[in-house]
Amino acid sequence: MFSKEDASRLRESLGAMQLQTPAPRSELLQKYCNFYGLNFGSALQPVTHSIGYLASGKFKIVCQHFQVPLAQQRGTTFLVHGYFDHVGIYSHVIGRCLRSGFSVVIFDLPGHGLSSGVEASIGSFRQYVAALLACLQLAQQQQVDGLWTIIGQSTGGAIIIDALLEEQLATRFNFAAYVLLAPLLRSNSWYRSKLLFQITRWFLQSTRRKFARNSHDPEFLNFLQHNDALQSRVLQRDWVLAMVDYQGRFARSPLSNQTLHIIQGSGDGTVDWKYNLRQFLAKFPRAKIYMIADAGHHLVNEAQPYRERVFAALDEIIAGATN
Repeated sequence: MFSKEDASRLRESLGAMQLQTPAPRSELLQKYCNFYGLNFGSALQPVTHSIGYLASGKFKIVCQHFQVPLAQQRGTTFLVHGYFDHVGIYSHVIGRCLRSGFSVVIFDLPGHGLSSGVEASIGSFRQYVAALLACLQLAQQQQVDGLWTIIGQSTGGAIIIDALLEEQLATRFNFAAYVLLAPLLRSNSWYRSKLLFQITRWFLQSTRRKFARNSHDPEFLNFLQHNDALQSRVLQRDWVLAMVDYQGRFARSPLSNQTLHIIQGSGDGTVDWKYNLRQFLAKFPRAKIYMIADAGHHLVNEAQPYRERVFAALDEIIAGATN
């Protein structure tokens, strides 16, 4: 087991992020990588691993870079995880990117995983966007391979959208493709949830998290609920308020001509995906939708048959954007 105390000790042991410099494998870092299956590479494709922190406002953000040899490298993919998630549970998609020749830069959002901050809480999604921009600016300064793509799962997709609409992400950094996996705008059963939230918001700082069946992979679901100490057990009131604020800013934003590639499962019970897709297409008229029949919400951790269809769509999108 990798504990919350282990996470805090590992964060405090790290130096400033040097994306091109492999990190020494301390006993604690090795324990983390072993527990979450983050040991990548082989004799045919060695992978170097860098880890460190960067500052974003009041937060210490822990960032990781998994790099394939330059001779095999097609570019760099930036991954942005979802709410309640962290780098440790993204081994499937990291591995797929590496095998496809793309190095991976990924960081834990504030209040998640190894990063600092109140667990699963945030004052504004703008703080998530600021962490993303800090990571991208560091990658630019340290000359990470310039053929960039970016992938966001759920809230990670919302962060990318927020950055495009509010922070001119597309003009500040050159991405070949923006890929959103089951992106968040409005959650499922939103009106009922909003009513319950309005009733309880004045006397509850948080409510107990319900672990949703958001994947067809029972081992993944069991791991989240029973074995991953870095999973929050509460839904924070501040996070819900931040989501509502994001929804309002999305509605007020002008249209964008940016092309988004949205992969969505038709079995997703976490977000109101039919409503969300209509809104995304209205805001981003050039968006392209890729439906995965019956797939659940956590597309990067779906059962293998669904996950392979997700990754096939990813391969198609990135090949079209980078060739």
